[in-house]
Amino acid sequence: MKKLLALLLALVMVLSFAACNNEKEPVVDDQSESESQSESESQNEESQNETTAATYKLGMGISVSTKSSKAGNAQVDATVATVVLDADGKIVAADLDVAQNRLAITDGVVDPTAFDARTKKEKKEDYGMKGVSGIQKEWYEQAEAFCEFAIGKTGAEIAALETKEENGHNVAVDETLYAGCTMDITAFVDAFTKACNDEYAREFTADEFKLGLTAISTVNGSTASATADADGKAYMYTEFAAVAVDKDGKILAALVDTIQPKIDFDTKGEITNAVFNGTKKELKDDYGMRGVSSISKEWFEQATAFEAYVIGMTAADVSAIETVESNGHMVPTDDVLLAGCTMQITGYQESVVKAVENAK
Repeated sequence: MKKLLALLLALVMVLSFAACNNEKEPVVDDQSESESQSESESQNEESQNETTAATYKLGMGISVSTKSSKAGNAQVDATVATVVLDADGKIVAADLDVAQNRLAITDGVVDPTAFDARTKKEKKEDYGMKGVSGIQKEWYEQAEAFCEFAIGKTGAEIAALETKEENGHNVAVDETLYAGCTMDITAFVDAFTKACNDEYAREFTADEFKLGLTAISTVNGSTASATADADGKAYMYTEFAAVAVDKDGKILAALVDTIQPKIDFDTKGEITNAVFNGTKKELKDDYGMRGVSSISKEWFEQATAFEAYVIGMTAADVSAIETVESNGHMVPTDDVLLAGCTMQITGYQESVVKAVENAK
């Protein structure tokens, strides 16, 4: 009997040991694991591709000189810069151009039909700097080098750039800048400094953007000839626009301004007056529109209303803003815009549209 019990006990132990050894490993659902891993990788990829939108400021600055005007030549040099600043006030994008407007005065007469309204950048190789440049670079190429050098710098750092006299020009001391830009940078520095400190700068938020700039000049205010009783007028006016646009070409921020320098000449072709007191925005109330405005708003206030109105628009939308003639001016018909801007807007429409088209 004892032997039988011992035999049965041994058999139970063997069976129990076999059962333990035959326990299966936990079953892993290969499909579930694969799906989980794929989902995790997808989330990581989305996180890497996602760009966080940031807040920026769009500024524009204009530096104007009439000092090159002399007997036989009426000239206005208007350097315009636009910058986009990040939250730390550092330049993340920049553009630069010059409206170098000239009218030859011959025997007390100017020929407005001979006026070349193209900016230096628009002239490209026609400007003719490459042939006389020590680095064999055209004006627009050297301007691009200045803009590239400005990236990452503050307005104060641009203002502090050192120059040295070279062949009558104030050129950069910094070797990196001078390697790509050997021309006079005085006006560039002035325009960039103004742009970085623009009191009319507009904030915008974006994950990506393009920057555009334009300058459109006319001679509509010129009087062809001087007489014994009245001086002739070589009035070359320029309208400027800067825009930041999104990837779909919609305006995120826009700025406009205008210069109206006055250059007068006598019958001998001598310059009798060459005055520039500031851009329309810089003149503020001194421009004198408030007193004659039906909405009692000065030019800079109406320009600001126009800038705000075009936000979210494409170039086509801006072109399509309807106007109607009122007291000799083409004013908007839209009640929302008209409430803040009753002045002629066609020139600013053209400028903003061209700036959007120039955006890169």
